[in-house]
Amino acid sequence: MKQKLILLCLFLMCSFAMMGQNPNTTGTITRQRKPSQQQTTTQSGGTAKKKKKTTQPSQPRQTQPTQQQAVPATPTAYDVTFSCNVSTATLYIDGNNYGTPSGIRTLKTGEHSIRLTAQGYEDYQSTISVSGNSRTFSFTMRKKPEPVQTNKTFTVSGVSFTMVYVQGGTFTMGATSEQGGDAFANEKPSHSVTLSSYYMGETEVTQELWQAVMGSSPSPFKGGNLPVKEVSWEDCQTFVDRLNSLTGQQFHLPTEAQWEYAARGGTKSRGYKYSGSNDIGYVAWYDDNSSSKTHPVKTKQPNELGLYDMSGNVDEWCQDWFGSYSSGSQTNPTGASSGSYRVYRGGCWASPARDSRVPIRYGSTPSLRNSILGLRLAL
Repeated sequence: MKQKLILLCLFLMCSFAMMGQNPNTTGTITRQRKPSQQQTTTQSGGTAKKKKKTTQPSQPRQTQPTQQQAVPATPTAYDVTFSCNVSTATLYIDGNNYGTPSGIRTLKTGEHSIRLTAQGYEDYQSTISVSGNSRTFSFTMRKKPEPVQTNKTFTVSGVSFTMVYVQGGTFTMGATSEQGGDAFANEKPSHSVTLSSYYMGETEVTQELWQAVMGSSPSPFKGGNLPVKEVSWEDCQTFVDRLNSLTGQQFHLPTEAQWEYAARGGTKSRGYKYSGSNDIGYVAWYDDNSSSKTHPVKTKQPNELGLYDMSGNVDEWCQDWFGSYSSGSQTNPTGASSGSYRVYRGGCWASPARDSRVPIRYGSTPSLRNSILGLRLAL
């Protein structure tokens, strides 16, 4: 019995072996799926354990390095343009003198202190900020206010006289439009003149003042309040020198420009044809109303500045040599550098109206004395 069992077992084992090796073997054959990577089946028919999927560690992605764009550097300084209404001013930047204000300077970015100075103008101070959007700066300086000036009165040997303050300014000298066809050739061309401030005699020099300084009066018809006459330009220089010694002042004959500016009324001018009016009879002793003689000063109306007899009574010597006008602008002109004749202005008691206008000008030798010539002081 035992042997039969052994033989049966051997037979079965051989049959199983042949079925697995020969594909043509008859009978039912069960194909086994090839175990996947995820699971396998044991020969005993049990379920294989799932294996964890193994993955290769990912390699870091390699990227092409990108070239970084260059960022332009912020400028540390700029060319800065300055301008100012006063071209002669002095510009200080951060306390350093940069000369006149106009032009281009190179300044660091950021804030800078600015100071401008100029004669006759108030100091200008400010702070500027220089950047790419702020590189042009313009400054406006203000004129210093004119000090309050009053007329000055002087006394010499008991004789008092007044000097009127004339504020400086710019005017057109010569044949201006209100003169019309009365202008003479030597009044042309009209031109711009700028003058500094000064003082002008309220009246012509009187006989009593001349006598107080010189000791006597040359005028044939005496009268203390009459304008002195019969004096030459040279006599006037002697009178001025002695007056300055007595007073310690610097009196002088007015320049021709000073005389005309004052006659026109200075900064208060209303553009009159004669000094103080378009009606000569209100302001002047001339040939139509003088009765052929001089008259006491201050008996006609004054002009805009409070000056009397700038038209008529006596002609008045000026400091300048007589010369032709030019069309260019001038500042504080003193006339021709040389010549044969000295200027006199204003008309006199014997003059027609045309010869008593504010721009009328004449000349004569410095030594001439006659009954129409007198003087007025400037300071």
